Amino acid sequence: MSVRRSGRLSPEARLSYTRDDWAARYREEDTPWDHGDPHPEVRRLISVGEFPTPSTGRRALVPGCGPAHDACAIAKLGFNVTGIDYTTEARDLGAAALEALGGEFRCEDALAFTPAERYDLVFEHTFLCAIDPSLRSSYGEMISRVLRPGGLFVVIVFPVNRPREEGGPPFALNLDDVREVLGSSFELRSHSPIECTREGREWREELAVFERGAP
Repeated sequence: MSVRRSGRLSPEARLSYTRDDWAARYREEDTPWDHGDPHPEVRRLISVGEFPTPSTGRRALVPGCGPAHDACAIAKLGFNVTGIDYTTEARDLGAAALEALGGEFRCEDALAFTPAERYDLVFEHTFLCAIDPSLRSSYGEMISRVLRPGGLFVVIVFPVNRPREEGGPPFALNLDDVREVLGSSFELRSHSPIECTREGREWREELAVFERGAP
């Protein structure tokens, strides 16, 4: 399936964030967030051997993974990756590639996910900024359920400088927002601007790495 590469969403689309809305965007091929490959910063970090990894463990979760481009890139590092997206359209685009790398694609609500075993790494890219801000507390609760103490939460923080009055998605998200979502049991390990960004993204991106402490 081809994807539309328009840089901005229409005013009507910016008001859409239900499951049916996202599914319709995939069916209509109106997916400017999908460039058909991992985020450039993910590719850069992997190429120079600097993608953040926990000291032990190789189980990773990518919630709201869409067609699983980032999830597949992480799987190629030797991680056993679970990608979650609640649209069957995203699953149809990404499941085969992820499963071919030994991963798992789950078609369900990531905010309600409870794993049998916690993960060592969670990678976040454009899921937290896509959900309604009223659901961010549910996102934080999910991260606390799925990530083990000592595990890493790696997040592309975006769109950092979008005016909040513009709404979304994507809804404005900065480092303080992420801190609030995660809570006091997470310690910031690194934070830096992203220079290797997506062409056409008009708002700033940053990379942050948090480590989960003891509950």
